[in-house]
Amino acid sequence: MFITRATRHDRDDIRQLLAAQGWTDSDLSEGVTYFARDGRVVGCVRLIEVEPQKVVVDDVLVEESRRGEGIGGDLMRAAMNAMGGVLYLCCHEELIVFYDGFGFSEVASHDLPDAVRAYLDRTGDLNPEPGHVHHFMTARKTEES
Repeated sequence: MFITRATRHDRDDIRQLLAAQGWTDSDLSEGVTYFARDGRVVGCVRLIEVEPQKVVVDDVLVEESRRGEGIGGDLMRAAMNAMGGVLYLCCHEELIVFYDGFGFSEVASHDLPDAVRAYLDRTGDLNPEPGHVHHFMTARKTEES
């Protein structure tokens, strides 16, 4: 298996992974995508710099049959090593411990920078449907950011 930065030639394979896992609303033309390939694409993560040094981590996904093998962790490390800045994401409660391992900590939605809030609002993640709870997290936060 290898992890690399996606080019436009990889987008169809990544879309196939996303669709197979029920994710159909990702815009792969936005941001930078890293993916894991083991014959086929088995995982991905996308980074969107919403303003200088403010990056949203989105579309972190590993093929269901391959979860638990460390692919998600490898993808996160590759993506985090490739791009600087303060990182933000939203996730479900069961993934908080996963992201804690990469230095993320929870942050209230009203404390997110405007550009991050705008991106999450546009993608429908800021105010999810009733009964669907999102947790917001950040890493590499400095006093100024």
